[in-house]
Amino acid sequence: MKKSKLGSRIVSWFRNVRLGYKLAIVYALSGFLPVVAVLSVTYVQMKQILLQNERDSMESYLYQALASMENKLAIYTNLNNYICYNQTISQVIGYQYDSVYEMYNQLVTILDPMLASLKYFHNDVGKVTIYVDKDMIKHGDTLAPISEIIDTNWYRSVADSGEMQWFVDKNEEIVFGVSPMSMLKRYGLDGILYISVEYDSMFETFKQTLQNNYGIVIFDEKGNAVYEKAFFDKKYREYELNAAQLLDQKKNQENEYTILSETSSATGWTACLYKPNSLIVWSVTPITRIALIAVFIMTLMSVIAMMILTSFVTKRIRRLRSGMKEVEQGNFEVNITSDSRDEIGDLVNGFDSMLLQLNTLIKEVYEGRIKEKEYEMKALQAQINPHFLYNTLSLINWKAIEADAEDISKITLALSTFYRTSLNKGKNVMSLSDELRNMRSYLDIQLMMHDYEFDVEFDVDESIGQYQSLNLMLQPLIENAIAHGIDVKTDGRGKLTITGKEDGDLIVLTVADNGVGMSDEQAARILTEESKGYGVRNVNERIKLYYGEQYSLQIESKIGQGTKASIRIPKRIS
Repeated sequence: MKKSKLGSRIVSWFRNVRLGYKLAIVYALSGFLPVVAVLSVTYVQMKQILLQNERDSMESYLYQALASMENKLAIYTNLNNYICYNQTISQVIGYQYDSVYEMYNQLVTILDPMLASLKYFHNDVGKVTIYVDKDMIKHGDTLAPISEIIDTNWYRSVADSGEMQWFVDKNEEIVFGVSPMSMLKRYGLDGILYISVEYDSMFETFKQTLQNNYGIVIFDEKGNAVYEKAFFDKKYREYELNAAQLLDQKKNQENEYTILSETSSATGWTACLYKPNSLIVWSVTPITRIALIAVFIMTLMSVIAMMILTSFVTKRIRRLRSGMKEVEQGNFEVNITSDSRDEIGDLVNGFDSMLLQLNTLIKEVYEGRIKEKEYEMKALQAQINPHFLYNTLSLINWKAIEADAEDISKITLALSTFYRTSLNKGKNVMSLSDELRNMRSYLDIQLMMHDYEFDVEFDVDESIGQYQSLNLMLQPLIENAIAHGIDVKTDGRGKLTITGKEDGDLIVLTVADNGVGMSDEQAARILTEESKGYGVRNVNERIKLYYGEQYSLQIESKIGQGTKASIRIPKRIS
């Protein structure tokens, strides 16, 4: 009875209220409350979307960062394999030398430059050392007895596994890979290859791409933290976690942080990425404030112009709601903008700006490129003091001039030119004009040494001088042609022919002699590990390593007619 009377009074009062107030009350009941409900649901949904999107972004970042680190490891692993399975290196180390000087000469001229080339072309490579169980004297950082590492905590693990393994010395801040050199087994030796990499360079990829206010901890297979880094703004430093705190968060499964883990298949290391949930959803707070202000303004304006405001407001809210539904369904390309400058317009544009930022972040993470590096190498050349050599040769030249010894002066100048060009200030490449000048100086020396007993013919186009060439590419071929072709010729006068031509996109260089020649089997064996000499074979290996496997040295020979060595390299402006 009482409820009926109360209802009648409310209806009676509402009938007597002016139309404007009625519209305001109707709008407050039918418009304001639903809008508040919609905004509340939107807030919860946007919070969930932000958390999920941030999680997806973190997963993508962690995957890309770990893949980039593994790509670097793959490059260093390939370098490791190149050394471990290199016939020349194994032969130089395993060979039984007749004297210490002979072994030292091979180490300096063959082994040192090949290992030094790794550090030359890969600046983040620190130490490259081969440890071998051979009675020998330590040779710098290149070769050392295995007794130096036999007491380390990683030696037995690598020796037993027979595979390359990666370790981190957090105190020294270095990352190093260790691998057995199985090729040395042929010579009855055990060997270990050690390659160290800069700590910051290895983990640099974890410092990029993702926005601030996150942390990263990397654990090895034993659960030891090998890398820790936090990227929080100064006012959010309280959210930083050390390795122990991060493990506690994961163990307790608390909801304060989003924590993702990914394990590297190459090293077994586990990277853990964490970010506070409160900072992830912080961006929703300004939107919530704007929404509340917008609701208040809409309610106030409904009293003045209910019809216009209702139509105007509900239309924009419907557009915003429609866009949110598309976002919920995974469509992040929604474009919702507003020309108005009121709070609802700010809300619409704020939502559009937020979607744009999310799209930008996702694209930056997924479209991050993994850097790759090409194999490079450094020329094999003598390690001598050029200034001392040039000064000595200059002194000899002046003494020869004073003694009126023209031949001595001429050969001294040729030798000085040869070494000045061949050393090339330690560079691996030079112009073809310099390489040809070096070759002519070397031929002048050989002609004088042989008392001009053989002829030399040049057929070289001047146009090729502008192109790039590997250092000391022709001299070993000429030396081989004289020593094994012309010098052993017993009939007729020897002749050496050097040609250089352009062939489309290639440069073709040949060194031919009319010496004794050789069989096809002998010619083929010169470029393999079965060859007793290193010069011609190293030229072939250097060409393939620098220009690619499709480029190499070709040997053609016939017994009694002579030998021709041909080089085909791509045109590159020096």
